[in-house]
Amino acid sequence: MSLQDIILKRKSVRHYDPNYTIERKEILDSIELAAKSPNGNNIQSTRYLLIEDKELRAKVKPLAYNQEQVETSSYLILILGDYRTFHAENIYAIQDKALEKGYFTQETKTYLTNAAIGYYRNMSNQDYLKELVRDGSLAAMALVLILNEKGYQTITMSGYDKAALFEELNIPQHYEDIMLLSVGRGIQEGHSTVRHDIEDITFIDRVPSLLLGNDGNP
Repeated sequence: MSLQDIILKRKSVRHYDPNYTIERKEILDSIELAAKSPNGNNIQSTRYLLIEDKELRAKVKPLAYNQEQVETSSYLILILGDYRTFHAENIYAIQDKALEKGYFTQETKTYLTNAAIGYYRNMSNQDYLKELVRDGSLAAMALVLILNEKGYQTITMSGYDKAALFEELNIPQHYEDIMLLSVGRGIQEGHSTVRHDIEDITFIDRVPSLLLGNDGNP
């Protein structure tokens, strides 16, 4: 199946076969591919928490507003962003390893390292959050497509109580939540959705000004 076919046929699936098993290695192999998705300065900030234990998932379900797929899917994955990856130590470690592998010269390594450290040095917490969400979302989309290519169904979820979820899973505060992802063998196809026409979402050279209504609002 081509990438275009996967995108056109993909639907968010909420009903799964609770007895269907996916081997952990298959999930790990998929994550390994998804981790090659684009990310800022190659700091690799995205992390993946595989929630396998059935009793734990039963506890997570009410924290995710009792969404059925939290329990019935074969795997539940919490995608996280790690604030520690902005630290100079992480950037040095990644670039040192790339130099050892001969991917670039010492001169290039020094330039890339200093540029990345300088880029993140004076960012606000909101800026850091934006970076984590952007990189994590790219990785999540790649993971969804990879899993769909394997013949599985998925759904991404933002509907959950973050504070309660972090407390239940004992997640340190240097992590930021990106989304939950359920994957498994669907037993009921998701419904079709409507998308905007291409002319309504694409602009050439300039973004048009908003037209104001009679009340002065867009």
